[in-house]
Amino acid sequence: MPEPLENASSEIPPAEKELLAGVDRRIYRAMGFLAVGGAILCWLWRDWHWGAGFAIGAILSAVNFRWMKAAVEHMAQAADPTTHSTTLARPSARGTVARFVLRYALIGAAGYVIFKSSFISLTAFFIGLFLFLAAILVEVAYQIYRGFQKP
Repeated sequence: MPEPLENASSEIPPAEKELLAGVDRRIYRAMGFLAVGGAILCWLWRDWHWGAGFAIGAILSAVNFRWMKAAVEHMAQAADPTTHSTTLARPSARGTVARFVLRYALIGAAGYVIFKSSFISLTAFFIGLFLFLAAILVEVAYQIYRGFQKP
């Protein structure tokens, strides 16, 4: 049975903290570039119906990512016993659950309207919904690239 490491530091090195501090900004920037580029490509490849569908899906993807990030931060704050001081506002469980439900209700409603109207491409809408995954993969590639750079 492996022995537990003694004096093992769980502190993140300063260089890694600096790199992690910019993750949100880089992901949002990647989502912006991918959204604009994807909408233009869909419009040029097919027509404006595809461009609009992708753009709406990309916008909802960004909103979904932002709300998901906030919900995870609220749950982490609620689970951390050190954050329950009187100076910090404790997130409500009801509000966190409501945000989780509202995210999917908003996406479902947009998909339903697009499906019923057939005005813009439902396929492009769903492709746009995966924008946050593409942005996260861009961030992963960046992290791997930075990991191979010499200090």
